[in-house]
Amino acid sequence: MSVRFASANHPVRRLGWRAAGRGLIAPALARAANDNRAVGAEVVAGGPRFDPLLADALRHFAVHGLAAAEAAVDLAAEATQRNDADARDHWLAVTRMFDRRLAARVVRELAPA
Repeated sequence: MSVRFASANHPVRRLGWRAAGRGLIAPALARAANDNRAVGAEVVAGGPRFDPLLADALRHFAVHGLAAAEAAVDLAAEATQRNDADARDHWLAVTRMFDRRLAARVVRELAPA
């Protein structure tokens, strides 16, 4: 999963930037748009639905940064110790979103012999 940062204040995304450059009008910045049409906690009918696993993975990444895959592996190992198969599968799926090879290796290591 790649993440790309794009600054909102970029000359190409300015409305009327050519005319503003000539001093004809004041530049108006293009506003970022939220495309999920959410209203509060409700999603308007017909709006896109987001994968809850992806949302969990992004929150996990926000906390752990580039070490998110290894932290998810640790959480999967802890869930295995507690015999919590649902949590184990969840954290392995999160790991798979960050690093497929690491997730495959962990599945082999955590599999019961």
